[in-house]
Amino acid sequence: MRQALSLARKGLGHTFPNPAVGCVIYQGDQVVGEGFHPKAGEPHAEVFALRAAGQAAAGGTAYVTLEPCNHFGRTPPCSKALVAAKVSRVIVGVGDPNPLVGGSGVTTLKEAGIAVEYIGGEEEAECYAINADFMERMRA
Repeated sequence: MRQALSLARKGLGHTFPNPAVGCVIYQGDQVVGEGFHPKAGEPHAEVFALRAAGQAAAGGTAYVTLEPCNHFGRTPPCSKALVAAKVSRVIVGVGDPNPLVGGSGVTTLKEAGIAVEYIGGEEEAECYAINADFMERMRA
């Protein structure tokens, strides 16, 4: 998750109104793909990481700083991209309070048989903190 947080920070100040998100995909103990959301309207972190991983994403574990989106906006839902790539596990930094997501991304993953865990602790707090403005805006 620390690597995903580092990637997410690369997007800070460029993603408004979206959050800054990072994603790292592991196959065993090897990083096979990573990405971050660079700018609103461009693909999200998961998409860049999945593109980099290619077929190696299948059966892998994705670490993502924010719950994958589950709706069509300017880009398709990341939850469905993770399902299509056949990852076996997703570790989520923090849930997305956006009313268009709000747990539905995790639900989509679980319904597809993907194991989902929340990171918790200090790393969860960091995942929240890097997008504090977005998180508060969505809660309001």
